[in-house]
Amino acid sequence: MAAIIKALDELATKAWHKEWANPAWKQFILSGDESHLKKIPKLETTAWLPGELLLALGHPATLDESGKRFLTACLKLDHPGAIGSWIGHVTTHNPADAEVFHRAQAVAVELGCPSKRLASELIRHVRLLDLTDRSTTAAGRHLLQVDDGVLEHLLRDHCTNGIDSSVIALLFSTHAPNRWLQQLERLKTADVFPELHFNVWIWPMELAPSMFLEVSATAFERLTLWDSRFEIGKRLHTAAPERFVAAMEKLAVTQLVAVDSRRQVNLGEQSRQSGAWLARHRARAQFPLLQRYFALELSGAWHIRFQSDYKIENLEIAVQTLGRDAIPLLDSCFATSQPEVQLKALKFWAGIKSSEDTEAIAKNLRILFAEEDGSVLSRAVRLSGDIALEAMENDLWPLLAHKSKPVREAAAVTLAKLGESRLPKTKELWAIRRADARIAAVAWLKAIGTPAAAAALKTRLDTEEDDNVRDAILLALEKLQGGTVALSPKEFAERIQKTLQKVKDSPVPWLDPKKLPMPRLRDGSTLPVDSLLYLLYRQSRVKEMRADIEAKPLYQQIDRKTSGDLALAVVQAFFASKGDADDRWTMAFAAIVGDDRLVPVLTRQTKEWADNMRGKLAEYAVQSLALMGSDSALLAVDAMAIRYRAKNKNIGKAASEAFAEAAQARGLTVEELGDLVVPWLGFPPGQPRLIATGKATVEVRITEDFKLAFRDVATNKKVAKLPDSIPAELKAEFKEMTASLKEAVKSQLLRMETLMVRQFRWPMKRWQELYLQHPLLLPFAQRLVWATYDDTGKLTGTFRILEDHSATDAQDEAVKLPNGGQVGVVHPLELDAALRQQWITHLADYEVVPPFAQMERPVIKVATGTEKTKFGDEVLNTKLNGITFKGRAERLGWARGSVCDAGCINYYLKSFPATGVDVFVETEGMYVGIDMYSEITLGKVFFVKHGSVQIGSYVYDEPSDADDARLLAYQDVPVIAFSEAMGDLAKIAGKSTSAVEADDSTN
Repeated sequence: MAAIIKALDELATKAWHKEWANPAWKQFILSGDESHLKKIPKLETTAWLPGELLLALGHPATLDESGKRFLTACLKLDHPGAIGSWIGHVTTHNPADAEVFHRAQAVAVELGCPSKRLASELIRHVRLLDLTDRSTTAAGRHLLQVDDGVLEHLLRDHCTNGIDSSVIALLFSTHAPNRWLQQLERLKTADVFPELHFNVWIWPMELAPSMFLEVSATAFERLTLWDSRFEIGKRLHTAAPERFVAAMEKLAVTQLVAVDSRRQVNLGEQSRQSGAWLARHRARAQFPLLQRYFALELSGAWHIRFQSDYKIENLEIAVQTLGRDAIPLLDSCFATSQPEVQLKALKFWAGIKSSEDTEAIAKNLRILFAEEDGSVLSRAVRLSGDIALEAMENDLWPLLAHKSKPVREAAAVTLAKLGESRLPKTKELWAIRRADARIAAVAWLKAIGTPAAAAALKTRLDTEEDDNVRDAILLALEKLQGGTVALSPKEFAERIQKTLQKVKDSPVPWLDPKKLPMPRLRDGSTLPVDSLLYLLYRQSRVKEMRADIEAKPLYQQIDRKTSGDLALAVVQAFFASKGDADDRWTMAFAAIVGDDRLVPVLTRQTKEWADNMRGKLAEYAVQSLALMGSDSALLAVDAMAIRYRAKNKNIGKAASEAFAEAAQARGLTVEELGDLVVPWLGFPPGQPRLIATGKATVEVRITEDFKLAFRDVATNKKVAKLPDSIPAELKAEFKEMTASLKEAVKSQLLRMETLMVRQFRWPMKRWQELYLQHPLLLPFAQRLVWATYDDTGKLTGTFRILEDHSATDAQDEAVKLPNGGQVGVVHPLELDAALRQQWITHLADYEVVPPFAQMERPVIKVATGTEKTKFGDEVLNTKLNGITFKGRAERLGWARGSVCDAGCINYYLKSFPATGVDVFVETEGMYVGIDMYSEITLGKVFFVKHGSVQIGSYVYDEPSDADDARLLAYQDVPVIAFSEAMGDLAKIAGKSTSAVEADDSTN
């Protein structure tokens, strides 16, 4: 059976592809009788073919008669994109093979596809340019050679929409500008001329402004759409400011406060663009109009966020243009309710204020303090602490009793900036009846943080009756005093009895303290049942995965060598229950008193919850592992951060955060803790492991390829495995070791590559302790190229470690490592071309295969002429299957940006926190839950300062204007971050990195 018929049969079983289920398709393919085509209704499909059909058609060289008949049917039935989709598919999978395109084109001609139709389908479905250097593909070269009639057809039929017009204009204005100009001149009197999309002129004006100035000026006069006129006008004004400033000013003024069909002021995209242009170029001349614009009320709840963002962008431009003269514009924002705009206005004001502005700022802060939205109010409170604290003090104290917790917390932190001088207010605050307000008072004292503030907390602890307030006081004192508040045994016993007067039973019915295995205390006695009940009750009140603060002294008395059974019994009881998330405290309790037997139990349960869509419980399980704090538990957490990096990302994020918190608790960086928890697998430092088997002693090593190797010590011969006669427990240990080694290597591979990209450095002594002594890290020392750096960070030499732990350079000369300085995995961008090639040769000569691409890693530098680029077009208009894009991007560490209307995802991003940079790529057609048949289009690429763009649901915070202060020009992006980001994008887009790889010039 022909492949295309099999594909049609497969599609017929899928409800969402009904148009392919008609038997007339197969009847025509089998017979060639065109009468069957009359039985097929007019196709209502989009301009693409399902993946099954594209795969069945295959390469043009192997296209059979059945495939040709299928394409013939699509042509005769006017399918809007069959030929183009097929050509796009085969050329995407064979991008460097021009012959593939020519064969496919010949098939289209053979089947009777008209030149105009073929050109149309190529525009929509086939890549015409390599956007890394704008060189043409075979399809692009074909279009450049079409006759004038076809070119006019492309302009008339395809240049009234954004995507097609951009592709056509970029192709012709780059590679045939004279011909493009001639065609535009010929169309000046045509009826279609006013309807052409502004892209028709934008690309020519970007590439050759003087050449296209006059024809673009004609377009500016004749086009009727405001968007098109404005985009063209901006380019014309840039090219000839004096000539076009008046026309642009008039155009912008008409839209800044334009009234829509509902007689409301339209503050949409056109208003945003107009405001930006006027604020940048005519701010003083149009100052009254700008004041009116910033004072206008926002309209339409659905669009308020957009309108706020637009006004904020324009406010920032106005402040940059006018400086302190912009203050009346900032003040006008408070004429109507628009809190997001007002918050930003005050932040901008803070950057240009003087002492005489304090009262005006305070007046506007009070407007925000009247807001009911707790999020707005809490931000206004924090802002008041930065710009008008003393003027707002009387307004701040009442907010300690506000109904919103974020507001209370913000007020506490803000008031603490006034310092110890306000401590007399404490008595008044303790007298407030509401416990929430007294907790806010605790937060205030904690934020002050002085011994006098701690003393006020300690005094209150003795009289406070509310458990929640007491907990807050104890947590605050722990933070301020660096440890748990000490209680005498008598005081603690009284505390337990007072608590148990209110508690008769276990917090959950499925956990009976009397039936649980009881551990011993450090003094040798058994933990009393009442004390266990107290611990369970106290821990049940804690929502976070941490030890209850009041119970900590009792936890510290438990002998951890005897409490492992209790921990296992508690978590197993929880797993056997209905698994209510409110009972997650049982995992925290188990982690506090348990031992490493909990690690595989919690790891398995995390996977089960992840697989069964109970991601929140899986997060809690990961956090409880981190709470355990043992090396084994933290290694599991680190592994989960990697395992759930792309799928179940919430679990991976929770694991990463928990690991970071564990590192902070130990006073280490994440990288340092990562080194510490790499498993030793029973090996002594710097030595092989010796196993006595009775008749012989076997030496065990981890080889350079990360596998276990065995050698008989007496005969010095390799053996395949340990003898079968070894004890069962030793067999089990080595079976588990093999599995652990495999998992650990996976984690370390990604971790080591990340450390190279982040340019992490170890002190020399610490590096030697790790990489020359650790059995799992030594292979990395042997298979990677390392660099030494002096105390200023300057690279001083490169080396690799040999089997005898000595160091060599690329010329096979022995290297004596310095006593001080630092060591790091060297990135090829740190080396000049000659040294990089020497290392490539060295590794090849000794058959050393790096664990990941290092010396041969593509390095991408900023191309000449793009140094000031802020919105790059390296992957612009690249079309990809949505699932393919998602898989490639997320495997490389990219994550989706904000989820917006209808689940749409407009950007993917990757962060380089160590270098202070995030990179974004625009995605058109991407959405949550995208299916395997959907196609997306990549757009512009840009870099921003790390963390400067907000990500969230319905958050539209990405820069859209090149003047956005968060954007970084290519020349300002750290070279390694730039190279890694662009290398990723080349892989994601399916491009060869050779097209964008820099020549091997000296850095």
